[in-house]
Amino acid sequence: MTTLRDGKSPLGGWIGTTMRIDISERLAALRPSAPLAVVDKARAMRDRGVDVVDFSAGQPDFDTPQHVKDAAVAALAAGDTKYPTPTVGKNELREAVRNYFKRYCGLDYKLSETCVTVGAKDALHLAFAAILNPGDEVVVPVPYWGSYIEHIHLAGGVTRRLTAALAQNGKFTAAQLREQITPKTKALIVNSPSNPSGAVFTRAEFAELAKVLADTNILVISDEIYHRLCWTGETCASFASLPGMFERTVTINGASKSYAMTGWRLGFAGGPEPIIAAMSRLQGQTTSGATSFVQTAAITALNGDQFCVSQMAAAYHERGKRMHAGLSAIAGVRCAMPDGAFYCFPDVSGVLSRVGAGSVDEFANMALEKAHVAVVSGSAFGSDRHVRMSFACGLREVDEGVRRFAAFLK
Repeated sequence: MTTLRDGKSPLGGWIGTTMRIDISERLAALRPSAPLAVVDKARAMRDRGVDVVDFSAGQPDFDTPQHVKDAAVAALAAGDTKYPTPTVGKNELREAVRNYFKRYCGLDYKLSETCVTVGAKDALHLAFAAILNPGDEVVVPVPYWGSYIEHIHLAGGVTRRLTAALAQNGKFTAAQLREQITPKTKALIVNSPSNPSGAVFTRAEFAELAKVLADTNILVISDEIYHRLCWTGETCASFASLPGMFERTVTINGASKSYAMTGWRLGFAGGPEPIIAAMSRLQGQTTSGATSFVQTAAITALNGDQFCVSQMAAAYHERGKRMHAGLSAIAGVRCAMPDGAFYCFPDVSGVLSRVGAGSVDEFANMALEKAHVAVVSGSAFGSDRHVRMSFACGLREVDEGVRRFAAFLK
């Protein structure tokens, strides 16, 4: 509840002594993004002249490829600045999306089974809003990206958190999934490669999960935004490519991670036509769709030279190995090797008392204030034992940040 004191009314005159404003219960319960809060605090410290090594940001440190920027500039010069038509995205971009899904994911969507959104986060929001009724349950493996929880709750859904996955770096078994399913289960979230753990499901592991879902009406939201940033030695599997899963899966992807286009806000989705149509109707009443000239640039990103993607993936692989080795060498810290994305998710529960921290929230704050290393508390991802550390930065930053982190823990 917010109370406004005496003040001038926008329509002239004065409002009363006090005015009561009640925020909706759903938005009052909405939590701010924890990673963005850490990013903002680290930025404020740097603005004060503090030398901070930032492991908090979930965005590539690479610049958007030049040929993509050139396409945007050309589109602006040509007057590509009007409302996008149709709301679901320009047909040429949706064709590029179709080809992308087919080439890299083995998914053959029709044009009507694709849509373009204002970032992958918007696609997730639209998907949950499209499928959930109040009380519907969504199985969410732990650790999870925090926005899943908020999107589900905003849509009136209920989360069933699959905590067994936490002990396996985010991966879970068919038996563990079966235990979570109830008559109210509407959907399952899968995220591979994972934010925050970097875990990657193999095709065989996904196939076992698919067997559990085969005789149910459960939908799958497959967040594959890190799909191209994978180094397991095999192509990163798309859940919808499993037998019988295409008809029940909404695949979420976008340009942010693979093409270093986080600020461009360009996402896309493929899935069953009724769900895509519902997502598009909601988009028509909210954002109206992705920015027109950004869509033109995205066509160039998806159809053009892909060397930038393999270059970034190779760099992240090297950085991930370096960060993992450094963290694993610290007594009391346990860390699984990431197989994709650009995060390590070390278990620091064994060193909390060493620095006098009562929780991972306090630990993360102390690491920033005392060691000047920005990490995100695992509580944002469902864990009271871990912190997330992004290696989307140079090798020099990785080495210096881990050195400071080790010194802090001594």
